[in-house]
Amino acid sequence: MLAGGYTEEYYASLLVGLIHKLNNVITVLTGHSGLLLLEPDLKPEVLQPVQQMSRAADLLSQCLNEAASLSKVTPLYPESLTLAELFQPVVCPSGISMVNEYDDQIKVQVDRRKAKEIVEQILRNAEEASAKAVVVTAHAHARLVDLKFRDNGQGMRAEVMRRAFDPFFTTRRQREQFGLGLFKAKGDLARMNARIFTESDGKTYTEVIVQLPSE
Repeated sequence: MLAGGYTEEYYASLLVGLIHKLNNVITVLTGHSGLLLLEPDLKPEVLQPVQQMSRAADLLSQCLNEAASLSKVTPLYPESLTLAELFQPVVCPSGISMVNEYDDQIKVQVDRRKAKEIVEQILRNAEEASAKAVVVTAHAHARLVDLKFRDNGQGMRAEVMRRAFDPFFTTRRQREQFGLGLFKAKGDLARMNARIFTESDGKTYTEVIVQLPSE
């Protein structure tokens, strides 16, 4: 139950409805811009803005579709896992070596599938920050486990770190990158009574701290 007494499903349904309405508007924009682009004699001063409008509408449609997929609230199945069991299925990017410096018998309460997705997202982010290695440590305290991922990449500037978990915020320029990875991770962790933080010197490392409930 969230603020105002409404459930996650209520707000998810509202978001899906809004996305549907916006996609209807985008369909009109892309349809008319597509027809204009078929005109053989468009002047350059008209052609360029129409092309920009078409690309912007297409990108917005992709962003909305990504948001719609996030709004589908799937059930979680927390279970007691050792860190050995948590990391066993994780796929590390080819450009990253993961150095484990933790007691692999420490236990946490997490949804196995979601936890795997979150760890892999953290590793992908490290790779994109030009890191070559990620050192993983764990510290158990007060029914919590601090799982830390420290990379040797280029670091995060303070202004980037402040916005790292904002939806649709990204420093990457690829059209297929929507800036939803850490936002989604934060939401999924909150549903597991867990939290996520970042620390960085802005130059030589970034450390992601995932605070998980212990057994």
